[in-house]
Parts: sequence; C-alpha cells; structure tokens
Amino acid sequence: LKSLRFTIIIKKKSQMVKVNLVIDHKNWKFKYPKLNLFLTKSIKKILLSIFSSHKTNFEISILLTGSKNMKNLNKKFRKINKDTDVLSFPAEEKDFFDKDLKSKKKVYLGDVALSYQYIEAITKKQKKNFDDYFKKMLVHGVLHLIGYEHNSFKNYKKMSSLEKKIIRNI
Repeated sequence: LKSLRFTIIIKKKSQMVKVNLVIDHKNWKFKYPKLNLFLTKSIKKILLSIFSSHKTNFEISILLTGSKNMKNLNKKFRKINKDTDVLSFPAEEKDFFDKDLKSKKKVYLGDVALSYQYIEAITKKQKKNFDDYFKKMLVHGVLHLIGYEHNSFKNYKKMSSLEKKIIRNI
C-alpha cells in the first residue's frame, strides 16, 4: 500500500476545519473502509465541542500508520525506542489557546499520529473494543495539540474528564 492522502474540509456556519489525512498502513483502510467519513465526523465533533464559540478556522494533520513508523517517530522526537498508540506534535505553545486564539482567523493545530498495531495489541490484551480505544486516542491526541497535559493528577483529571465528554458525542 502506498500512502493515501486526503484533505477533508468541514464547514459549519462561520467555522471551517481542514483535516489533512495520510494513511500509510493497510490495516487502517481494511478496518475502516469509510475512514474519511469517520474521521471527518470525529474531528469536527472534537473541535466544535471545544471551540464552538470561536470563528477561527482550524487545520490539523493526522497520520494513520503502523508500529515500525510509530517507533521511528517516537525515537526521533521523544528519544523513546518503542511503539506507542498516539503521538501529538502541537504547532502552538500551550498558552496560545488561553490568550492568542481569539485574534486568529486560521490556526494550524499540529499533527497526530496513531499506530494500528499498538492500538490492536492494547485492545486485545485489555479486552477492549478497537473502535472505542481508537476514538479515545484520537481525542487524546487532539487535546494534546491544544495544550492539555496529564503531567499531574489535577491535569490528568481535567483532561480525562474532557476526553470522556467528547467521546460520548462521537
């Protein structure tokens, strides 16, 4: 499978969300034949649930990949030589969303990468549903792009609570 590339544009009233999607692992396409539609709806719901009152246009890139590529990304950017479920690469500093967002017409949020094999292994090991865990990791990755962290118990609770609320809407 050569990598598949899509650009999805979602418009709602005065807000637009542009999703750049790259799929470079065949299992994603087999698991989700209508992946474009699923991601379009999911990203729209995630961002609109957080930024519903903003007139800002958002852009995000998503890479759906496998273990080998994810391990390389994790090693290169985090100095951790192993696969992981999700990586986020924010384009803006954390405090940007507190003070600068209202003045921007268009914001590139950053990149999220998800590993098919890692998610599959976790869901089999923990007897979880693949779709549910994938949604959770997608939401988790996007929240990291907009400044949410789980580096303390307080931050973990705040991020986890928002994750659960968003997942219920997807």
